[in-house]
Amino acid sequence: MKTRLPIALGGRGRKQQRRSRQLNPPKKMTTTRDPVLLSIPALRGISNAGVRIVGTLRSLRRFFLGARAAALPLLTLTAWLPTPMWPACAKDITLGAVQMTAETEWFRTIELGIRVAADKAGAKVLVGNARGQADTEAQIVDNFVARGVDAIVISALNPTSSVPALKRAVDNGVKLVDYNTTIDSPIMTTFVGVDNTELGAQMGRYIADYVKDKMSGNAKIALITIPKYEAGRQRREAFVKEVTTVPGVSIVAEQEGEFPDPAANKVETILEGHPETQLIWAANEGGLVGAITAARSREGKVKICGTDMSLQVARALLDPKSGVIAVSTQDPYNIGYRSAEFAIAKVKGEQTPAKVLVPLQLFTADKPDDVKTYVAKYEALAH
Repeated sequence: MKTRLPIALGGRGRKQQRRSRQLNPPKKMTTTRDPVLLSIPALRGISNAGVRIVGTLRSLRRFFLGARAAALPLLTLTAWLPTPMWPACAKDITLGAVQMTAETEWFRTIELGIRVAADKAGAKVLVGNARGQADTEAQIVDNFVARGVDAIVISALNPTSSVPALKRAVDNGVKLVDYNTTIDSPIMTTFVGVDNTELGAQMGRYIADYVKDKMSGNAKIALITIPKYEAGRQRREAFVKEVTTVPGVSIVAEQEGEFPDPAANKVETILEGHPETQLIWAANEGGLVGAITAARSREGKVKICGTDMSLQVARALLDPKSGVIAVSTQDPYNIGYRSAEFAIAKVKGEQTPAKVLVPLQLFTADKPDDVKTYVAKYEALAH
């Protein structure tokens, strides 16, 4: 027998939602081949204007472009929003998006992809930030169920401890799509993400060649890792396996650093204790930004590489004094977009794939045109 959580104020009962969908059957969803290229028209087709989208545009504009763009009037961002044209039935779909954290641009770009895909389909999105805390994540999931969401899109914090709350959601008829991280449960029927082992190995191979070609085959490397996540452990093991195929490579230090400020402190400590450090690898965007910040005074003498691209990291790649030489990255916008697509498809009763791997990319300082293309694309997405 299914357990029903109480409906919070402002929520809607699931019987009412089903009745509405029966009276107004949704149209078949179509999947874009390249949602990134279509995101600008999609944003212009947003059906739910008002405070929600204004707030989203404000936060995204501020995050991507900084205070300079934050001064732009909201009118310029919303004046062109047209009269809603989506069928009434599509508006009954509500997605609950659980962020692992909102402190990095990578996860904010995930949110952007989710919102664009949802707005294109006329669905609503509720967003909760778990702030890296398992109990907060569980509370958000339970609250989403109480508010009557149709599907939850999540990057689960832990493959086992995240399961109970998500199972309660599934038992209450909520559809589930996992992205970025996986859970150890059969309730995970659709996953969108990347091969994290290959993500680390890709950078390891590049650095191994770099050390042989640019550093005479010798390098002392420090690691900034995120061992509490399975994805982080996979990246670290694969990177080290590949880079240590070069006999002259040695790992001189390793510290945990998930977010920019703590990671910057860890890197400073490493550089003080191991001044011989020549190269730093970071397992995620937060650690990478921290390394860039801490090594800035060295003006490029310490080389930096890592995982997860962002506009801030991209601009560092274009600055020779930053020391950043390469970034192996996922496509967070595409991951978020497709996760929302599949969540909406599940609600409509359509079949979805069990696993979708988004292609990886490698950006390097010696190919600035590729980096400039990335910057142009994501600055456009922020508008």
